[in-house]
Order: sequence, then C-alpha cells, then structure tokens
Amino acid sequence: MVELPISLGWKPSKPIRLDLLPSLEGEVAVHVHLSEGKDKAHLKLEYGDTPYCLSLFVFDLKAFLENRKVRVRSYDLWPKKIMFAARLPNGTLHPRSNGWVYREDAVIIAWGSYRLNPPKIEFYLDNLDKKLVYKIVYTGTRKYFSPKYGYSVRTEYYFLPYNK
Repeated sequence: MVELPISLGWKPSKPIRLDLLPSLEGEVAVHVHLSEGKDKAHLKLEYGDTPYCLSLFVFDLKAFLENRKVRVRSYDLWPKKIMFAARLPNGTLHPRSNGWVYREDAVIIAWGSYRLNPPKIEFYLDNLDKKLVYKIVYTGTRKYFSPKYGYSVRTEYYFLPYNK
C-alpha cells in the first residue's frame, strides 16, 4: 500500500500535488454550491483508504461536463463524510447523506467513480452516463485569499481533454 500525503487545513505547509500522486481510484461526487452560482463545481474524490476526500474546485462546470479544457484548483483534504452529505437537485437528501448536509447550499449533481494515473484522470459519472478523460497539467502553486478563511496556498491545474 502506497502512503498518501496528508495536508489538512486552510494553510497547508505542503499542498498536495494532484499530478504527483500515486495511482488512485474510488468514488467521486460533483457538488455545486448555489452561493457560488451553478457554473462552478467542487469535485470530492475519495482519497484512498484514508478518512478524507480530495476537494477540487472546477472553474467552469459546463466545460468540465463536456470534456473541454477547464481550470481546476485543489482545496486539499476534507473529511470523507461530506462526499454525499448534501441535497440532490430535487431537494431530497442524497441516499448516502446519513441524514445531514455539510452546508445548506451544496447540491450533488453527479456521482460515480474516478481513476487517477497521473497525468491522466478519468471520471465515470454514473447518474449522467458520462465518461470524462483528462490530462492533468500543473500550472503552479498560488497564494489564494478566501473571504471566509483568509490566505492559503493552493495548487492549480488545467484539465485538458486526453487524446492518446
């Protein structure tokens, strides 16, 4: 078993580099936070056998779902229990929510599985019957300011359609 890097909190000393991780696979949930608009998303990727999920912010949801070039920012690790702790578009709780939501404006619009084998990442969105395949291109580590949490350091990427 390969040991995965752990980086917790809003001010990680060493952010996780998605493009340098070992091969991983697991579940994925695609969340929209309504306060941010419906054109952006948060991908929650099961992070091995740890109690965490890796959270990736997608700057253009439509481009992501159409397998087009999209900018992505990593928000590192969050408790795995938030992966399905949200409502569905019809307002009901996701069946795996365990009866609670981690934030009131979170809506799960898609779910399924993913497979990471850097630089390639594949998403299989079961409820949308979609397969998305991307090449991960690291664009840098940046200082980021969150109005809620203040400054932090985040890694950013482009997901490019994978053609091989």
